[in-house]
Amino acid sequence: MIDELHDERIFDHIAAYLRFGRKTKVLAPIKLPSVNTNALGMVYADSVAKTLGFEVENNVFQTTSEKRDRSVDVMSRLTQPPIFGGEIEVGTDYILVDDVFTTGGTLACLRGYVHRHGGNVIVCSTLAAGTRVTREATKYDRRQMGVALAPTNATLHMLRKNMGDEYHAVDSVFCEGLRYGLHQLTEQEARFVSNQARTIRGYNGSVSEWFSRNIIEARSSGV
Repeated sequence: MIDELHDERIFDHIAAYLRFGRKTKVLAPIKLPSVNTNALGMVYADSVAKTLGFEVENNVFQTTSEKRDRSVDVMSRLTQPPIFGGEIEVGTDYILVDDVFTTGGTLACLRGYVHRHGGNVIVCSTLAAGTRVTREATKYDRRQMGVALAPTNATLHMLRKNMGDEYHAVDSVFCEGLRYGLHQLTEQEARFVSNQARTIRGYNGSVSEWFSRNIIEARSSGV
């Protein structure tokens, strides 16, 4: 499957982010060997590493076991972020790879883990992405490159507009319930939250109350 998806331009695009003279490793967000089922992520990491002449990082794993595939709703993804464990090499550059980009939450959490432990993430790459993700991407033929992981300025502006005077209240709900604020959402998560806010306000409902209630429900369903 990876051979069929292979395109030299993708590897050239990744290589453009490499920093000369820096130790670089490739890392995929895989679960512990006893429960890991992400064969595509593992093999893609190996493919990128061999093509660019680097090693795969084999000492970092996702310690939580919740499913985060495309069948899982966004609220569940928001309230059940993956947790990682293992040793990050301080000062090393990391290329993060995965099989499918859905909301970007897994890559964002892994990026945060790497940076908190002294590593540097220079670029992320996935084999595939949903059509919602690639709307703003740079396209070559049917390939998508340059997908935003962090929220764009346009999305942040729309998020604030759709929240209205409840922006700070909702931000507090996220900080209390999820331990991160609205500014730490990914692009796709921010779009989801923004669209939900617009719908709720359209019915004259309270956005902060809706998210407070649904965060509790989503967290409870994941226990």
